[in-house]
Amino acid sequence: MAVEEVDASAGEPRARSPLRRREFKLYFTGNLISNIGTWLNNVALGVYMLKITNSSFWVGVSNFALFIPVILFALPVGVLADRVDRIRLLRRAQWVMGILAVMLTILVQTGHANRYVVTAIAFGFGIGVALAIPTMQALIPLMVPPDELGDAIGLNALSFNLARVIGPIIAAVALATLGPTWAFGLNAASFFVLIMMLVMIGNVPFPRIAFAPPGPIREGLAYAWRHLRTRWMLLSIVAIGIALDPIITLSPALSDRYGLKTGGAGWIVAAWGGGAAIIIVAGRSLIRTITHRGLGWIGLLFLFVGVFGLGAAPNIGWAIPACLLAGAGYITATMAFTTTIQQDVPEALRGRVSAVWTLAFLAPRAFAAVVEGALADHIGPRLTTSIFSVVALIAALSLRRVQAPTGEPIPPPA
Repeated sequence: MAVEEVDASAGEPRARSPLRRREFKLYFTGNLISNIGTWLNNVALGVYMLKITNSSFWVGVSNFALFIPVILFALPVGVLADRVDRIRLLRRAQWVMGILAVMLTILVQTGHANRYVVTAIAFGFGIGVALAIPTMQALIPLMVPPDELGDAIGLNALSFNLARVIGPIIAAVALATLGPTWAFGLNAASFFVLIMMLVMIGNVPFPRIAFAPPGPIREGLAYAWRHLRTRWMLLSIVAIGIALDPIITLSPALSDRYGLKTGGAGWIVAAWGGGAAIIIVAGRSLIRTITHRGLGWIGLLFLFVGVFGLGAAPNIGWAIPACLLAGAGYITATMAFTTTIQQDVPEALRGRVSAVWTLAFLAPRAFAAVVEGALADHIGPRLTTSIFSVVALIAALSLRRVQAPTGEPIPPPA
């Protein structure tokens, strides 16, 4: 088992917040802007694909292309992030996505971005995501001392959820007023902001020195399967990813049904992110109680009701509160389950189990996106959305007897 030490200056004063530290503040700022661009792109890509194909199936195909590299590369990248310079690896991932985003902007502007080109570029984005997410998870502990790690993880999760609100709102406004070229161009610019911030950081301030090399991927997979509670938590993460995916994949089609051609998808996704952000900011004591009592399944119930309500909503006025509820349920459940996993997993396996978490959350969405897109083309996006919400209900009923963890709630990595 690897033993790690934190190489930090003994006399360094403790900051009251990780944001007081220059390196973490640069990372937080760049990551927030990059995440805003990513969620702007997620909405704009779906709206653009629906516009050029008039098919939710092709929206699902583009999402499949985005997520499939996670299936292929997430676990190897989890090991890679334990062996190489994480800032350099993250910077290269941003370069990959930034160049692809510039290409997409140019192709959309010139009218050459057909369904196949968009799908191919989405696959390229997926490679960047597969490189970035495990690396980001592994980078946070190197940016702050151990006694500030909990706050740093919380701020990192807050940046993801703020981006889920701000990015789709910008997408809604940009698509309705400026057009898709500007939406994709803004996303391209966001990657280069994070690259600049990572260059300014240079070296991590709190490197961890491992005295033994990381083991093979199969050790993390074996632990995740053999440890009963971790297995149940990861299966629940799978259910969350499947149940909430209609909010992303079908929001353009739902927006059309509500009579909102371009901007509605952004408001739907933003409401989901808003529900999650509200809980992170104002509901930590509630989540702490739910986590300590093993009641994370309640979050799954709220997710079910919210997504089912989105499918049943007759107009955007009903869809927005349904998505707020879905967002609150999503973040409550994922924080409870992530806490359970992090409390149980041995330190030597943490990086690889985090990569399994990424795989569990994103990989099933690749297949769910294609299935729900095809189904929506035949029976409609509203009924399809409600059908997929039932996965969260099944997971909630299955989890009621799983033993509660101990420790503080930990936000999900993404």
